[in-house]
Amino acid sequence: MEHDASAAVARDGELVAAISEERLSRKKGQWGYPWRAIDACLKLAGITREQVDYFVVALNKVPAHYFSRPTWAKETREAVYRAKRDLQGRPHEITLSVNEFVDEVKRHKRLLVDLFREEVFRKEGFKNAKLVFTDHHHTHAVTAWYYSGFDDALVLTIDCVGASFVNDYEKLHDLVSLQHAHFMPLSHSISCAQNGRIIRESQSDLSGSPGNFYGIVTQSLGFISPRHEGKVTGLAAWGTDTTLDAPFQQVLQLSPSKTYFQTVLTSRVSPNLSEEKHHFIKSVIKGHTRENVAGAAQRTLEKAVVEHVREVAKRTGLRKIACAGGVFGNVKLNQHIMELPGIDEIFVFPAMSDAGLAAGAALMPAITTGLPVKPARISNVYLGPGYTNHEIKRILDKSKTKFKYRQLLPEERARQVAQLVADGKIVGLFQGRMEFGPRALGNRTILANPTDPQINDWLNKRLSRSEFMPFAPSVLAEACPGIFENFEKSSYTAKFMTITYTVKEKWRSRMAAVVHIDGTARPQAVSREDNPRYYDIIKEYEKITGSPVVLNTSFNVHEEPIICKPEEAMRALEEGRVDLLVIEDFLVNLHDEAVMNSRDEAAVSPEKEA
Repeated sequence: MEHDASAAVARDGELVAAISEERLSRKKGQWGYPWRAIDACLKLAGITREQVDYFVVALNKVPAHYFSRPTWAKETREAVYRAKRDLQGRPHEITLSVNEFVDEVKRHKRLLVDLFREEVFRKEGFKNAKLVFTDHHHTHAVTAWYYSGFDDALVLTIDCVGASFVNDYEKLHDLVSLQHAHFMPLSHSISCAQNGRIIRESQSDLSGSPGNFYGIVTQSLGFISPRHEGKVTGLAAWGTDTTLDAPFQQVLQLSPSKTYFQTVLTSRVSPNLSEEKHHFIKSVIKGHTRENVAGAAQRTLEKAVVEHVREVAKRTGLRKIACAGGVFGNVKLNQHIMELPGIDEIFVFPAMSDAGLAAGAALMPAITTGLPVKPARISNVYLGPGYTNHEIKRILDKSKTKFKYRQLLPEERARQVAQLVADGKIVGLFQGRMEFGPRALGNRTILANPTDPQINDWLNKRLSRSEFMPFAPSVLAEACPGIFENFEKSSYTAKFMTITYTVKEKWRSRMAAVVHIDGTARPQAVSREDNPRYYDIIKEYEKITGSPVVLNTSFNVHEEPIICKPEEAMRALEEGRVDLLVIEDFLVNLHDEAVMNSRDEAAVSPEKEA
């Protein structure tokens, strides 16, 4: 319920729906109580709020309107705020920091259970649900291991910070046990997952936070944290000057035992260590290019984390690693972990940021109540809403803009879309259920031909994005080992576009638009079992061009979430972001009669037309 607020529903330990609130509110990185996502997930699961057994909150936050304040004065002020928010139509946006609120309750010698406004919780429809809380980093660890399919593994979680329990981190806590819990702010945990349990081996507090360090660098470069860290990773490939490496390693380094992260800075300028880091980094980067600042930050992060993994893997003998937490949105870091000789396989949970906490929290009741929940691989993350052809047609017909459209025949659809991409068209692809997580994986995707090395300039401008950000390829899974080095060590996590690989030399010119300046690419390995309609488009593209690679970028413009609804795709067409749309089986355009009237003769024979 902090940044990247999300909701998920699991039934008997099986994830059936998961949505980030930003996709519905249309506010990037939406904070607060994800009430839209909750209702959308319940609808997809085919249940009502009344049928929910557990309402699980992953720390740090809890909805503010579910609790009274511990003093009369604070409750009076909050009641006024609640009334204002109700009048403004945003009653659920405010959340409370759980550990701070619990500390406040203790100071005033009140009971948390007495301050719970149960009548509000029940009135909102959760008549039978039990409100429980789960540890932040343990919940990240649950998503990493339980969706990895590994029997035994190292489980690594790294982010900026999250509230965790000193003891009993594996348990669900009700309001009574929550009041007696001891909290600590963690930025990292390393655990051994064996025999059905995740046992924490070591951890780092906020002072040595890798996520905090990278976020401060992001802000110091004029970007927004926690949204633009990927821009820093993209810039880093151009940064070769190592002058800043030594000062940055004062802010983030591995402990002598190599089991946790630390800083050697002390609070000299500011009593707040995080502010001290801000001051230090801003002072040392003066006169340096943003590329060299980014490069030094990336090398500092990689040096600390990779050496940590190397040491713990050697000590434990565990050769598979499952990862979650916002830092693992850093695909270059993930590549370096994967390339360690002591690691046989890596898995990064697709929704690695705090958005993914919802997926872990939804599993916790099944795990803690003894249901036979074992680590199992997920074939896809198409867990959001979808639309039928009938619904699409109704939306198109009701639109004020008179779109030209026609329904593609099943036998021509893949070939038609592939031909448009091969001809250089920018195609917005909207099909099936929406993806969960930050990556577009073929269902809310923009497709283009990957051969034009100048596309980074003109397509990024068209989408109002930073020109240095690389695009990514979607590749037929069976072709990936021949294109990417070390692909076999992470073929599963490559389904979700969470790792980069070095592209083999002979392929770099053939897919120049999706190869970064450092010779790497961040592919999605597409199999027919996982997404047959997307696979068929790429397969037809291969027949036309000889290449099993298309350019795939998320269907959104800069600072907007990936689209969710057909109307949002249609708006992108109206604004000229894409040339054409394929929404389910409809080919949609504003003009270009030739395209709209064309038929793929290779797919549609005269006999079929008759």
